[in-house]
Amino acid sequence: MESELVEHISAEGYHPRTSKHSDFQSLIIIRDLVRHCPLIAERAAAGEIVAKLRHHQQVGFADWVIDIAIGTSSTEAGNRNLLDQTSAGQIGMAPPVMIEIAIELKSIWTEHGKARLNRLRDFNSFHGYAHQYNPKTVAGAYLVVNSSEIFWSPLREQDDITEHYSKSKTARQIARETVDKFRSINLRNSETDAGGIEALGITVIEHDNLIKNPNFEALRGSHKPTRIAPSPPSVPIGDPLHYESMIQRICAQYTERFS
Repeated sequence: MESELVEHISAEGYHPRTSKHSDFQSLIIIRDLVRHCPLIAERAAAGEIVAKLRHHQQVGFADWVIDIAIGTSSTEAGNRNLLDQTSAGQIGMAPPVMIEIAIELKSIWTEHGKARLNRLRDFNSFHGYAHQYNPKTVAGAYLVVNSSEIFWSPLREQDDITEHYSKSKTARQIARETVDKFRSINLRNSETDAGGIEALGITVIEHDNLIKNPNFEALRGSHKPTRIAPSPPSVPIGDPLHYESMIQRICAQYTERFS
């Protein structure tokens, strides 16, 4: 995911009013689940499970919107709209009959103090809906955090560039604090565990978005290449919040609950 995310953001820049960034990440997550989880790969190839982006599911009186929904398929759905994700197999893209895996995608590109509290609430609400729908449902979440020193949002004037540092803290220190906030979310290892989420992955990127600024030539001297942040604030391989850990945990919980 990480190298592909850097390539995508470097080429496309970031805009908050488009779904193309979350769609890009969603397809990679689906591909990696098919690639690295034998049971998912087997059932996807057989047309027994399907995936849907931005799936709407009624839970009580609420419209639960799921960035990635994976679950059982009808016979017809399992054999149409095949998305060739990987040489390991395919998965049909259609609304699932019963949701077995639900994944929420969020990002924090700027204004970390306010945004991280909002994202925490989003994730807590999400796993609440998931386990109200079915305590067995595997709820996952993926978060991208930006630790660039500066960032330009396309929603601002071209000379209005946000600084992500202060006299007392660097941008990386602020990003590390953001990552650590999400360690408060309980990671469930069983459907009978206390409330929480089954898997959470965090990627920390450094991207100033100046390439999208109409006045980029004048700002070129301030621009730095997009890259994955060093550790810290990036979480190392083996950390429970690493992207690979998220994929492994989703696979393990799915295999245990739905075999």
